[in-house]
Amino acid sequence: MTPFQGREMVKYLPLTRVIRSFQKTVEVDSKCIHRFNGGYLTYDAAVDYCRQQFGRLPVIDDCSTFTEVATFVDDGYSAEANKGFWLGATYSSRDGVWRWSDGAAVPMGAPYWAFNAPVKAGREPSGGTGSNCAVIYPAGNWAVFDHPCGATNANPICSRTPLHGHCGQPFVLVGTQCVHVIQAGSTWAAARTLCGLIGGDLIILDDCHQYRKVYLYLTEKGYKPYAFWIGGSDLAVEGQWRWIDGSPMAMGVPYWGIEGAGALEPNNPGVENCMELSSAWMYRFSNTLCNNTRRVVCETHPL
Repeated sequence: MTPFQGREMVKYLPLTRVIRSFQKTVEVDSKCIHRFNGGYLTYDAAVDYCRQQFGRLPVIDDCSTFTEVATFVDDGYSAEANKGFWLGATYSSRDGVWRWSDGAAVPMGAPYWAFNAPVKAGREPSGGTGSNCAVIYPAGNWAVFDHPCGATNANPICSRTPLHGHCGQPFVLVGTQCVHVIQAGSTWAAARTLCGLIGGDLIILDDCHQYRKVYLYLTEKGYKPYAFWIGGSDLAVEGQWRWIDGSPMAMGVPYWGIEGAGALEPNNPGVENCMELSSAWMYRFSNTLCNNTRRVVCETHPL
């Protein structure tokens, strides 16, 4: 994982307007935002941090949200003029388009992007070498600039939809996740399809505290001696275990099972490429053949 082993217990506070907060978290229009205070990160590390907080870098798709976010970060939080905040936008050299992380195109020009009239080619995005990620910072009057994705002079700010602790049917709230167990057995690929049909996907368990809650739920419901598919595999690159959202997976204890004389799962490289939770392993992670049939644990976002 990133330097953040598991999600920090960060509170996204749903407030009615932008105000100062010791949590550095407020509601902006229909989004809750949180500002990271632990130092500057690269773009990829910022993405990972927000994901671990059940959020993402901000997708600013209207002027009102753009203004509110700029007001929030300009509220005395950054004393250094050239230190900024990452946004959830990147440039794709494949199609030559700036896009938000949800796939929507980023509007060009005013009122979002910076423009420095006296400077030749002062229109942002300026297309600097490797400047394929978006930031806002004080020296730019909080307009959007392109910036090298590997730079370490920007903070993440994270956003997510306010969570009200409710799950749509047939899901139930387990800890912070909406969970549904499908009792019928299926292959790993078919399990993803089944979860998709009810508005979810295979569950991601990348936080130890939340993993414990799901474990208790499965055992209290009497789901044993069973095994369940969850959302991890090394199908993309052999030996690189990742969650279905692309994030890297923690290896070793406390997640993975121990086989025989102390050998840790995963084993049988190149053969067993999909992840299960099995009561035989006390619901620790283990890898198995993707064409095996297992019950399914789905998750979706709370309402």
